[in-house]
Amino acid sequence: MEDERQINWLSLFIKIIIIFIFAIILIWLVSKIINSSKPSETFKNNINNMEEVAVSYFKEIDLPQEKGKSTKITLEEMIEKKLIVSINENKKSTCDVKKSYSKITRNKKDYKVETTLVCGKEKDTITRKFSFKDCKNCNTKTETKDNTKDNTNKNTNKDTTSTNTSTNTTKTTYYEYVKETTTYSKWAKGNKTGDNIENKYEYYSTATEEYYTLGAVSKNSTSASYTIKLDKVPNKDYYFTIVKEVEFLSNNEKEFLSSNNTSISKGTKINKLPDSIKNYSLTEDNFTYKLSPYYRKGSFYIDVTLNDINTTISSYNNVYFVPLKVTVKFMSPKITEEKPSGDYDTITYYRYVEKNKEIKWSTETSLEGYTKTGNTKTE
Repeated sequence: MEDERQINWLSLFIKIIIIFIFAIILIWLVSKIINSSKPSETFKNNINNMEEVAVSYFKEIDLPQEKGKSTKITLEEMIEKKLIVSINENKKSTCDVKKSYSKITRNKKDYKVETTLVCGKEKDTITRKFSFKDCKNCNTKTETKDNTKDNTNKNTNKDTTSTNTSTNTTKTTYYEYVKETTTYSKWAKGNKTGDNIENKYEYYSTATEEYYTLGAVSKNSTSASYTIKLDKVPNKDYYFTIVKEVEFLSNNEKEFLSSNNTSISKGTKINKLPDSIKNYSLTEDNFTYKLSPYYRKGSFYIDVTLNDINTTISSYNNVYFVPLKVTVKFMSPKITEEKPSGDYDTITYYRYVEKNKEIKWSTETSLEGYTKTGNTKTE
């Protein structure tokens, strides 16, 4: 019997110990949860400091006079105005400068300042009253003016005092904001410049080559045509060509006799040349001409058309020689916005630029999309 009683007492004691330990753990957990929901000391200091800064700011500006109206300044605006330094509660949590703000609201007998601070998971709002005495534009003056009026009633003088009370008219401060926008016309090719004109440029590679060409026309012909093939070109990829310059026979007669970079592909062939072609060559006064350069199937050509041939010079084997020094410009079809190496030409474009300025006056301390100019007016 005694052994059974000892076992029962031991079991009861163990149960009491377990319950006691469980109660301690439960109390610790509850206190931990309660303490975690309380704002930190740093957070409290920050929100109190923010409230003091806001109150000082509201004392210096015009406040709303209509009941229920309010004015707000965000933490971001406080930092921009250098009213307060940037709040960073700790390295893990940065305060939200847009959602944190102080707002002052007009009540019947006073104002209410409401300050909200949001820093990471911590958020709190505190309020305080703001007296009319601290309001910059809330002063009311009462002037009493005594008017004495003599009234005779049964030989008795009666003084009547008339009191006039005048209240200052409430004035509102407006801030000037400006928004600038720019519109553009379509790009056009041309070289125009000006204050309201914008330019851009494109480039393509070029190369030039001189050719001493020697053609022939039959004696007594008044018109003729032949085709010159350009056997040597600076770059076969530059297949756009123009005739840049033409010169007639001068003192460089040997160049025409020894040139090997062209050939006659169509027209009167020259089988044999004299030692000198000067006496048998047409000059610029003896004909009119037209030169047409082109590219075809990988080769470069110039069609030469002569008209109004009129000369009294001697012929050589019944032909007249046509010595023409032709400068040909070769142009790449590839157009780029970057300047290529070597020679190049420029394509110039222009467009008109119109700048528009929109001005707004507002009582708000900031307007989205607008820039504050610093100008104010009071009405």
